[in-house]
Amino acid sequence: LLLCVCASFLITCLHVYGSDELTVYIVHVKGSEDVTFSAAEQWSDWYCSLLNSAKDAANVADLRIVYSYRNVITGFCARLRQREVEAMSKLDWFLHAYPSPVYRPLTTHTPEFLGLSQPSHSVWNATNMGEGIIIGILDTGITPGHPSFDDDGMPPPPAKWNGRCDLNASACNNKLIGARSFVNYDKVTRRSTATPVDDEGHGTHTASTAAGAFVTNASAYGNARAITASGMAPRAHIAVYKVCNEDTCHGYDILAAMDAAVDDGVDVISLSLGGPSADFHSNPVAQGGFKAINKGVFVSCSAGNTGPNRGTVTNDAPWLLTVGASTTDRSFLSTVKLGDGQELDGESLSQPRDFESKMLPLVYPGHATGNENSSFCLSGSLDGVDVHGKIVVCDDGGNGKAEKDDVVKSAGGSGMIIVNSPDFAYSTLVEPHLLRTSNVPYADGLKIKAYINTTSAPTATIIFKGTVMHTPHSPAMASFSSRGPSQITPGILKPDITGPGVNILAAWTSAFEVFSGTSMSCPHLSGVAALIKKAHPDWSPAAIKSAIMTTAYATDNSRGPILDETPPGRLVRGRSWSRGPAEGHGPRTRLRPHAPRLHSLPLRPLRQQPCPSYSWRTSELLLREEHQRSRAELSFHIGQAAGDPFDAGQLHADSDQRQGAKVDVPGDG
Repeated sequence: LLLCVCASFLITCLHVYGSDELTVYIVHVKGSEDVTFSAAEQWSDWYCSLLNSAKDAANVADLRIVYSYRNVITGFCARLRQREVEAMSKLDWFLHAYPSPVYRPLTTHTPEFLGLSQPSHSVWNATNMGEGIIIGILDTGITPGHPSFDDDGMPPPPAKWNGRCDLNASACNNKLIGARSFVNYDKVTRRSTATPVDDEGHGTHTASTAAGAFVTNASAYGNARAITASGMAPRAHIAVYKVCNEDTCHGYDILAAMDAAVDDGVDVISLSLGGPSADFHSNPVAQGGFKAINKGVFVSCSAGNTGPNRGTVTNDAPWLLTVGASTTDRSFLSTVKLGDGQELDGESLSQPRDFESKMLPLVYPGHATGNENSSFCLSGSLDGVDVHGKIVVCDDGGNGKAEKDDVVKSAGGSGMIIVNSPDFAYSTLVEPHLLRTSNVPYADGLKIKAYINTTSAPTATIIFKGTVMHTPHSPAMASFSSRGPSQITPGILKPDITGPGVNILAAWTSAFEVFSGTSMSCPHLSGVAALIKKAHPDWSPAAIKSAIMTTAYATDNSRGPILDETPPGRLVRGRSWSRGPAEGHGPRTRLRPHAPRLHSLPLRPLRQQPCPSYSWRTSELLLREEHQRSRAELSFHIGQAAGDPFDAGQLHADSDQRQGAKVDVPGDG
């Protein structure tokens, strides 16, 4: 991978009609059959010569080309005008060009929950915790020196490692073996002006989830202190590629990082990023992932956080592993006790020990004022409302939970109950709070409001129960997890599987933090892929994907069908690479799996020989053969509304009803 030099000035314009605005385009070119290049510089020179061959574009390439790709696509990205692209499209070396899209980050106990460390059949023992496998993390960077990236007892990276560390000499070690940035490249040094250091925390969180080292007494705000945190593959190596600046991740940087990761020798690429839905030929993640997989690199991606509506899944190319989010069996309980004796379980990351469980007056400003802004506890909306010394009920939405905290505290409130929106239903995402707070499911919020409306002097208290393990009916599909079918090809069943993505404790720029999202579930499966790769180094990415999907659980830890945390009526079939969903708070929508419990090891693909490359049609037929052979219906989480069974022989784009081999996938937890 080489940077030619980019500048958006001193340019010779092509004499063609079109826009004068410079935009970064990703340009695919025909491969050179009679020329082979041994060095990155030769690729760069060749691309520059192609661009310079365009009409009236002499000497422009050196000023315009940003990246020269050679591993995941044959092509380059450059700052071009639309009219220049139109002129270029007439040349015989040109294949396709499209504006680079923008992606964004999709924002512990889980190894035990997934069964990786069970004494009787430990996956960790069978795979030596992923030792010798390299996981490439494309994200916001890394926090060097964090205990999750300590290399105590780690062997050196394998001989195939070809990457580099752009941190201080002592920052990288046998755990964190590589760190590079692809944000704001400098035209002279051909390196980023930004360091690979993580200023946001997102990349640190995902890296430690995939392959973090063991850290004892890891906790966030005093919660889960008794546990030892680790990633899914604690002895795997980590290579970090910073592709995001704050919440912006450019497609051309992502493609450059994928290109470099393949060249560096990674085994797994983990992408906790999401972007707009686009045709696969104009999608840098789909394009880069395809070539990476063909070269033996497994690619795991987030499904997106825009559920529960249908057709919201991102990273939906069939060759990628697309990961949804589900709960674990750990809760941070804060129970609301009403004056009539009802107790309703919510959650909060703040668990004060000095909060007296005495009854306080309870008020819902939305009912008291009839003002929608007051129901959300927006800034200024509680003026004139008597909330002093009371527990205040606020609907989720309209503003952030931290702002609700500030508004209620400034108005004199003593506590807060946040009620989920109808779409979020039973998914309670914990945050730290200034006030004593409980975030309750939507159905329980209705009970609280009904009590307020029928009582002259309503009261309540919040009982903080700390970190509670073994929550029944776990995992459950998170309401925010994006659902299929694919907008580009509705016949593609996506997401493929789910992983733990709700209230996940992992490393942060300072100590540890709890976050939720498919960004958190994706690295769980990246780590699992690393373990399988260690156990079966000759398996192709398609074989590993097959093994993950077909050995996933279709039932929860209560031995019932996996549930969905969306409102009743939104049926989502699912399968989880774990042990089960979280019921927690009342009747959730049932997923209807029809597969037996399949154990994680020994892992076998659908056929005894690994598939040389991934074909959705081939995979579909293999699934049908396996279905007929075992008389078991394999479950693949597709995140779509209930309908007739899906017919694997008749894929069609009807978004309302699907016929078929009841292919369901679990919610991984």
